[in-house]
Amino acid sequence: MNSKKARAIFTNDGECDDMNSFVHLLLYANDIDIEGLVASSSIFHYAGDPEQGIEPKRWADPKWMLEDIDAYERVYPNLVAHDPSYPTPEYLRSVTAVGNVKTIGEMSEDTKGSELIRKALLTSDPRPLWLLAGGGTNTIARALKHIELDFRGTDQWDSVYRQVCQKGIIFMVVTQDDTYRDYICRTWPDLRMLHCTSIQGIAFMFDETVIPPADLRMFRGSWIKPNLLEKGPLLARYHTWGDGHVYPGEEDRSQFGSNAELMGGNWWGKQPRNRYDMISEGDSPSFLYLIDKGLRSLEDPTFGGWGGRFVRNAENEFNPDADYWQNATDAAQGPTKGDALQLTRWIGDWMNDFASRATWCTTPDEKSVNHAPEVSVEEGVDVVAAPGQEVTLHALATDPDGDEVCVTWTRYADADGYEGELVLDVERREDGACVSLTVPADAKPGDTIHLVARASDEPSRETYMVNYRRVIITVGA
Repeated sequence: MNSKKARAIFTNDGECDDMNSFVHLLLYANDIDIEGLVASSSIFHYAGDPEQGIEPKRWADPKWMLEDIDAYERVYPNLVAHDPSYPTPEYLRSVTAVGNVKTIGEMSEDTKGSELIRKALLTSDPRPLWLLAGGGTNTIARALKHIELDFRGTDQWDSVYRQVCQKGIIFMVVTQDDTYRDYICRTWPDLRMLHCTSIQGIAFMFDETVIPPADLRMFRGSWIKPNLLEKGPLLARYHTWGDGHVYPGEEDRSQFGSNAELMGGNWWGKQPRNRYDMISEGDSPSFLYLIDKGLRSLEDPTFGGWGGRFVRNAENEFNPDADYWQNATDAAQGPTKGDALQLTRWIGDWMNDFASRATWCTTPDEKSVNHAPEVSVEEGVDVVAAPGQEVTLHALATDPDGDEVCVTWTRYADADGYEGELVLDVERREDGACVSLTVPADAKPGDTIHLVARASDEPSRETYMVNYRRVIITVGA
């Protein structure tokens, strides 16, 4: 157990973009305590139930997860040379399970996947357990239902209810069945839900309205093929347009890898696509949110991070009393809309980080690949200052590879409690950068100002890596 890492169970419905998120996740298995990899169903994909006369719908046998882990095993010796905390292939196989997959929203019976979730919720590990729903929430719901059946009506129910609600957090990618609406938010209203309602810019549709224009190149085959697909056997399983991959059980209109008739714009999304272009990674915000790069997103959903930014919404479609959060809307920048930008403002950084880790798969030689710079702030990451007070912050950066590091300071105004204008005076230094500002006179006690120091080795690398330090200035009396 690593007390600094987030615990997570990743559930998915086996769509081609879930498969891409799965490959991506495996490269971050050193930064997350993965306690489960679980197949589930959704409105789009389910296995069927012959006894009930239910035919399968667009269903891929979950053995593809084990095949991905087989490919991970082939590159594992290289990965552990760069970080020994990568889990063994044997461990990953041991926590891979099939959940409730027979039909949409099925939660009537225990499965290996639901039992894995149930047991993880009831362990003594005090850390939060993130339940990542890339498909429906029905396997999660079944785990919760089993707990309810065991304890409701007993003198232990109140304490078990509190334990589950304090420990569990669901991250739901859009809404892919009705089990949160019909069961979870009614029976477990205090179980926190982060609802990723906006996956624009990472799920199927890509243009400058949802991705900052400078980052669109990373969704084209000319970037993806050399930086991802050619990085060994694991990345060779990453799905892109026209790459020849066939998705078992999938319908022809969504066989993006093998149906040549879909190329150009001849598919349901209409946008033109060329060979090796990005298809989708719609479920990746769920685990990207958990990666600690210094943005502090796990402290408060309103802060935002690689997996997006969230706000509490009592006027939701499910239950006004539920601990329910959904994606925020940031201010638009140029042609890029704010409801997409709350996620995609970071997309260039995490795509480059992904590509750098893909290169780790190819060699154990630390000197031939990239590693992220480190950054710290001399004054700390929590500062209290009065209105009118001048604040100066010094960000110091080092790089394990000896690369040149570029340090910048920016204000993340959308996450602020203070809504007025602010002037930053940034000075680059040889060892980092400093920023000075005066806390506005009209700032009220309790207002916050979010400043982000970003350290990147971009000046030295074709695919760069980053780390951040978010400093929160809280206005005092």
